[in-house]
Amino acid sequence: MMLELEALRYHASGAGAIRYDKDKVQTSPGDFLSMVMSDIVEIDGRIKQTREEVDLLKTEAYSVIRRMERPEHRAVIELYYLNGLSMAGAALQMNMSERSAYYLREDAIREFEKI
Repeated sequence: MMLELEALRYHASGAGAIRYDKDKVQTSPGDFLSMVMSDIVEIDGRIKQTREEVDLLKTEAYSVIRRMERPEHRAVIELYYLNGLSMAGAALQMNMSERSAYYLREDAIREFEKI
C-alpha cells in the first residue's frame, strides 16, 4: 500500500497523459492532480484504518500474553510476533540457541491457544 501511495504522490507532481488499458487520454494538470490527490487521501485513510486494526490486535495479544504462566513463553511470543524479531534475534535476546527458541515458541503457541 505504501508503494502505491508513493507512486501516486510521484505522479501528482507531473501532468500529462493517463494510461487506460493501452489508450492514452489527455487530461489537464488540474484534473489529473485532483484525481491523484483523491486517491492519496483514500489510501491514507486505508493505511490509518489498517494501523488501528493492527494496534487493536496487538493489544488483544498482549492481554493474552500477560496471562501466560511461563515468562519465557511470554518473551518468545512477544519478541517474535509483536516486536518482529527473527527467531535468531529472539534467541539472542533470550540467551539461548535458535533451535531451543523454536521449540520454546511451539510450546508457547500451544499455551497461547489454550488461553
